[in-house]
Amino acid sequence: MSASLASTSTNGHAKRQAKPSLFSDSDSDDDDKPLAKKPKIEEGSDLSSDSDSDLPLTAVSSQNGNALKKESGSDNDDDDDSDAPLTALVNKKSDSDDDNDDDDNEEQDDEEQDDEEQDDDDDDDDDDDDDDDDDDDDDDGDGDGDGDDDDDDKPSSRSIKSNRKPPKTMSITGSGEKKWDTLIHKGPRFADPYQPLPRNVKLKYEGKPVDLPPETEEVAMFYAVKLETQHAQNAIFNRNFFDDFKADLKKYPPRDGTQIKSFDKIDFRDMYNHWKALRDAETERKKNLAPSARKREIEERKLEDNKWKVCLVDGVEQRVGNVNVEPPGLFLGRGAHPKAGKVKRRIFPGDITINHSADHAAPQPPAGMGHWAEVVEKKDVTWLAYWKENINSQYKYVFLDATSNFKTNSDREKFEKARKLDTVVKQIRRDVNKNLKSKVRHERQIATIVWLIDNFSLRAGNEKGEDEAETYGVCSLRCEHAQIKMPDTIHLEFLGKDSMKFEEDLKITNPDVFKNMAMFLKSNGIKDQSGNFIRKKPSDPIFCAPFDSANGKMQPLQPNSVNQFLAKYMKGLSAKVFRTYNASVTFQGLLEQTEEWIKSRPTAAEREINPTNLRLAYNEANRQVAILCNHQKTANPMLLNRNLERTQDKIFQIRYEILKEQQKILTLHKIGELKKDYKPKEFPFMKQFDKIMQKQDLDPEKVKQYEQQYITDKKTKLESTFKRQQSELQYQLEQKGLAGEESKKKSKKIKDVEEQVRSSIKGFKDKKQVDEELKALNETAKRLEKERKTNKSQATSCNFATSAKKILSKYEMIKKQEAELVNKNNTSDVALSTSKLNYIDPRITLAWLKEWDNRLADMGQGKGGSKLKVKKEEQEDVKPAKKGAKKTKATEKSAAAKAGIANSTGDSEKMELGLQVMNISQFFANALQKKFKWAASGDDGRDITPSWVFVKDAQSKMRKLDSAERKGGDGGSMAAMTDAADSKEVKPKANGVLKKQTAADQKLSKPIKAVDKTEESDDSHSLSSDSDDDDKPLAAS
Repeated sequence: MSASLASTSTNGHAKRQAKPSLFSDSDSDDDDKPLAKKPKIEEGSDLSSDSDSDLPLTAVSSQNGNALKKESGSDNDDDDDSDAPLTALVNKKSDSDDDNDDDDNEEQDDEEQDDEEQDDDDDDDDDDDDDDDDDDDDDDGDGDGDGDDDDDDKPSSRSIKSNRKPPKTMSITGSGEKKWDTLIHKGPRFADPYQPLPRNVKLKYEGKPVDLPPETEEVAMFYAVKLETQHAQNAIFNRNFFDDFKADLKKYPPRDGTQIKSFDKIDFRDMYNHWKALRDAETERKKNLAPSARKREIEERKLEDNKWKVCLVDGVEQRVGNVNVEPPGLFLGRGAHPKAGKVKRRIFPGDITINHSADHAAPQPPAGMGHWAEVVEKKDVTWLAYWKENINSQYKYVFLDATSNFKTNSDREKFEKARKLDTVVKQIRRDVNKNLKSKVRHERQIATIVWLIDNFSLRAGNEKGEDEAETYGVCSLRCEHAQIKMPDTIHLEFLGKDSMKFEEDLKITNPDVFKNMAMFLKSNGIKDQSGNFIRKKPSDPIFCAPFDSANGKMQPLQPNSVNQFLAKYMKGLSAKVFRTYNASVTFQGLLEQTEEWIKSRPTAAEREINPTNLRLAYNEANRQVAILCNHQKTANPMLLNRNLERTQDKIFQIRYEILKEQQKILTLHKIGELKKDYKPKEFPFMKQFDKIMQKQDLDPEKVKQYEQQYITDKKTKLESTFKRQQSELQYQLEQKGLAGEESKKKSKKIKDVEEQVRSSIKGFKDKKQVDEELKALNETAKRLEKERKTNKSQATSCNFATSAKKILSKYEMIKKQEAELVNKNNTSDVALSTSKLNYIDPRITLAWLKEWDNRLADMGQGKGGSKLKVKKEEQEDVKPAKKGAKKTKATEKSAAAKAGIANSTGDSEKMELGLQVMNISQFFANALQKKFKWAASGDDGRDITPSWVFVKDAQSKMRKLDSAERKGGDGGSMAAMTDAADSKEVKPKANGVLKKQTAADQKLSKPIKAVDKTEESDDSHSLSSDSDDDDKPLAAS
């Protein structure tokens, strides 16, 4: 492959430097090339000896050369369950999922857009390890499957018709527990067929248009849409795409005979521009739609979607999670995935197996697309359909929605299994410590692996096929991945799941583990004919299966051996249950330290007990558990810079608003008189008078730009609102058959109807009102210009107390913005959602929320820090109902809440926690609320209480958080508190208080940038607004 693919390709855009690759372009096996430093023992170590005292193991071959048989075992690490679900089934969201795009502002949030650019391939967006029926299987080839990429060399099916004969419906009885009696559904929904480009839009090669057939034009379009993303700068991505594209060109060559041999000479720009124009046109169309018309489109899509998303399980309607077959496209992968850029082929009915009741007619595939590969009746599994994708030869499934009985029961069972581990974990650890000194090498290896998994939450891992991503876990680690550092540290460096790099110095507190690791890195205990121990090569596994002399090659110990050891203590116990247990226990222990962590913060504002700081503490605990589990994501520097710019812009806006308030005070009051009239004893805010009047030192030019932009934005919004309202008026009149008539010919009845329509449109303004407001904005612009020149406010009055309090509140807004930025920076390279979705029992979060909600309410805090008020509907709910009155949902909820069963009786898909201050949406998004609605009930089936715990004495059972402390930066880490007390027995207190160390305050490092946009203000004398969206995410501000 030409090296020019790495950096010199233009392909419709200017040259740009590609990111360095972690993988060689060579096709040869890199077994002998270490990823990390080669294993070595430091000089002077007593562990460097090859004496038999280190290797008195019965697994070692005897002097006469007898060898043990190779260990047999599954390679699946509990992942061979045919019912193991996959979360990501499609590449794009279906139209019905675009429910949020009916907002007035059609522009996508930049942060979401960047996330889509980075992870818009569902193969790259899957969750973590799978446990039973969790929606968290891996689709990247980095999971535990070991299938070969058989389909890569097969011709992709381009014909709509399948050559398979229609299969007969088969009844297959599984060996597992029956999950259902009847299952009826509509099957999966296929991606739309490819629509060829217009004749004037072509791929270009050496500057000349190329006449491609639809089959190869579609593949070229896959790359064209990625032209302006970071993927097109990736050498691996470009190389893999071009390899697949050349294979397609051989099958479906250009109709004009063009020979495409060099990736550098291909120009995708016209194709990209065409796609972008279509996308922009659709965005503009939606923007110009009348709100009612947009709402109608969404409802129609939902209606169509519901036809597919409802199935019958034992006669009960259940929602299907995602029915869409993944559309073709380019595989993205996470990290430096070696298959990034390969073409994901289109899936046809002939690739899909359907699971359906045999006594009901199975769903039919779309007309003209052939027949299903097979229709089966497997009652011991919960998938509705599956197929095999061509990139990693992994299976994709259609499952029921997260709120279905299958899913909620599976989630609860998973976490209950982890809680049950708490009853046997002490015995397991005692036996592990005993086996660390075993004379049987196999037992000693398993004990060492379990100790590492237990203490550092490492994955078990599996050996990979030659064409799979080279990712590792404990069992599959090679000697090249580890380095001994005396006296008690092991440096590990390898690619973990999803090709995310793991690089840590692990402090080994157990001397036997350290001794074993040093021994396993040197030799497998096998002697050569001369009686010397055979030294391991860097490419040899650290933990080896019993040696097979016939093979002559050391094989890694299979994870199944570890799971067999663990299953002796508890049915179904595996290495993954340990990860769930340790993650949940550690998370609970960290949250129990919330108050003391907040009190240890460096500034007074950070030490306040309020919803903002509680959220920071929660995210810090979440971050540390994610680091403990090595849940990483690729940090997006563009997104980080954009977040910084937004924060700086917002802070500039707030400081500008402070400036305008100060300007009013200084223009209409005298400082001496204010100090005389407002005594600190009577007016506590006067204690901060110097802060209130602190000079802002804003750049005059930036102030000018800000004000001009403010006026421009207000005018633009006013005009666009008017245009949208006129569109809505016209649409509603058309629906009533009254549009198009001339004003003079309209009857009074028609005019009355028009007036009714106008009054039904919120905030409707006619042309005259809009013109008046535009004129007023021009006057405001002149007033602002005059204030800039004179440095005096044009306001006619100013209540000093109100202005002073407003200024102080705006300083708090600045602190919130800075705290939000710190939070985003601290979690930029950590995947918080993975641990929250798969490893942390959601009941820990809900109990914590209820506890702090009660405490904040007792402190008199309301949402946003205001004085707590009882909602009107809550006051009405407690009133005795009139005799014979019909029960409302509110009264039913109130009654259920009194009975402690609000979450079991409500028909809402969201949790009903009855929080007064805390906002659950800041901790669990709507999707998680649906998935974990079951968690709102405690062990007794009643509403969960603040006293619920995953395990007792969680702080004494937490795992080490060294890595979280190192990665804590200046933002502060709870790990420091935990590890400081690690050498002592931790005795949890009722409020979870532990001694903590403070962290340095993180400051914004860049100068404040001029704001481009501002929010609308209702203040007629300044641009300041008291309705800032303080509680919204920064990206939504």
